[in-house]
Amino acid sequence: MSESTVKTNEKGYNRNTSKPVHSVPDNACDCHMHIVGPFKNYPKRELGSLNPPESLLEDYLGVASRIGLKRNVVVQPSFYAKDNSCTLDAVEKLGDRARAIVVVDPSISDNELCQLHTRGVRGVRFQMIAKGGLSFDALETLSRRITLLGWHAQLWLDARDLPELEGRLRQLPVDIVFDHMAHVYESSGMTEPGFRILLKLLEENRCWVKLSNGRFAPDGERAGRLIAVNPERVVWGSDWPHVSHEGDAPDDGVLLDRLWDWAPDAATVRALLVDNPTKLYFTA
Repeated sequence: MSESTVKTNEKGYNRNTSKPVHSVPDNACDCHMHIVGPFKNYPKRELGSLNPPESLLEDYLGVASRIGLKRNVVVQPSFYAKDNSCTLDAVEKLGDRARAIVVVDPSISDNELCQLHTRGVRGVRFQMIAKGGLSFDALETLSRRITLLGWHAQLWLDARDLPELEGRLRQLPVDIVFDHMAHVYESSGMTEPGFRILLKLLEENRCWVKLSNGRFAPDGERAGRLIAVNPERVVWGSDWPHVSHEGDAPDDGVLLDRLWDWAPDAATVRALLVDNPTKLYFTA
């Protein structure tokens, strides 16, 4: 599989977040963001790929309030490896407005998995993009074990890996959620076999896709195509605090406003921000 070289955004999140031009629907959910620190309580565990500055829960809540987000999904970042304490503690402080995606050791017990569920976990993240993540070697084994919990497998990969992975993914007993439009490299194109596989999986209700592409230039064509294929299986995420963004971090208000360019109407925007996240994260 492909392996990307990611670079740390050393400046951290954008401190000058603008309010969205459009009216954000009530109960809108940010389905992909991270909490980083404080490091005195949550030291980084893996610095092989990313070494970002602190971006604290209170920092995120300020941004979320300004742009109109009422719910969020905290995703375990690679630099915390399998130490989920920062992610889980953030969800505990946020209460029922938040859910978590974690990275676990394949040897984790069933009882420990159940305990994670009570703490708001709804999926396990697999990836080979940055050091510290959970490799695809454990994909089948862990997917079988999390089926009864109603969790999903979240994948951080490039669509160019999908021809190699498609057979395995179709055999999984759980839903699949692709990070960042399955788009890691800027050269990953719309006409590649992998992207066609992604569209097919999405059309068949075999997967979900996150429009969380702040690390790249605006990708309206890719986002619009994914929404058109299956608007009931697409969600949005800010990717705050943009730990691997190249250059200055984007304005999250502007990122959110892009949805109105990508989606055909306000009803679809509501599905992406409210209805679909409810089904994926908040019903189990």
